[in-house]
Amino acid sequence: MTESTEPKKRGRPATEHDAPASVRPKVKGLTKVFDAAAAAAGSNRSQVTEELWAWFARVPGATLPPRPDRQPGAEAVNKPKRPVT
Repeated sequence: MTESTEPKKRGRPATEHDAPASVRPKVKGLTKVFDAAAAAAGSNRSQVTEELWAWFARVPGATLPPRPDRQPGAEAVNKPKRPVT
């Protein structure tokens, strides 16, 4: 039996796939309001997020997802102020 001089690699082997992107809002309560708005628009959080990313990155043919009317609870979410640049 031959022994390797290199140390053994640990963990799962690398794949060609992109790492999963995790988007977590910093504003409490925003996830629930976003999910309700996505459902009212006939969609879900994942689909709306994907459409927003494609539109923001200017992917050819990408459009903004449909936006529903204001949902109950939306006014309870306080956005943090943007830093002045």
